[in-house]
Amino acid sequence: MSEQSQHEQPADDKDRDAQIRTLTEIIATLAQSQRRLENKVAQLAKKSSADGRAAEEDPSEPAAWVWFTPPMAAEDNPDDQKDPRFTVTNFVAWYNRTFVGVDGSRARPIPPCWASHPALAIEVATLAYSWRAANIGPAANERDGQTWLHQWRPGFSDRLTRDWVRPDCLDGDHRNEGSPPRTDRFELAEQHATAVPTSTGRPGPPSLQRPHQPLA
Repeated sequence: MSEQSQHEQPADDKDRDAQIRTLTEIIATLAQSQRRLENKVAQLAKKSSADGRAAEEDPSEPAAWVWFTPPMAAEDNPDDQKDPRFTVTNFVAWYNRTFVGVDGSRARPIPPCWASHPALAIEVATLAYSWRAANIGPAANERDGQTWLHQWRPGFSDRLTRDWVRPDCLDGDHRNEGSPPRTDRFELAEQHATAVPTSTGRPGPPSLQRPHQPLA
């Protein structure tokens, strides 16, 4: 027998080594897949836990930095079937108790005639709901709250006195200038519900939903 033939590896041993290498690669791939799967399951479990905690939190709970009792809102109790006018009207009363500045500043109270100025009404409604989004419920965020104070409120105060109302309005003496007053969509819906005939051919009962008095 030659020296070369003495050192040659039998064919069965070569096949066995190849099979071992293949199995090792398969096991390594499976281990990587298992680790990825375990990480995915852990992420889903963490998200599910966070979602569960958020669902259990009170959507009307003020954030820790809300220093004063927030204004009542229709969203506090959806079963009451109040509409956004309740939220906005109460916010106006709360705002006027909270964000009025010193004499000569632009931080003036929202005038009683705000709803008679269409652009101002839209701004006030947006101001109310942006404040709630930043400060109420599990999604409240202190940075959003600070952004509202730093940008939203000063911008609104500037436009209030510069674009939408005369000083007379701010002093309680409404002047009908700018865009003419318009009926809001909630009142239009009430008027429609009242005017639509019932099965008896008579107009339906008047809506119980009326403009709300502030309860802030």
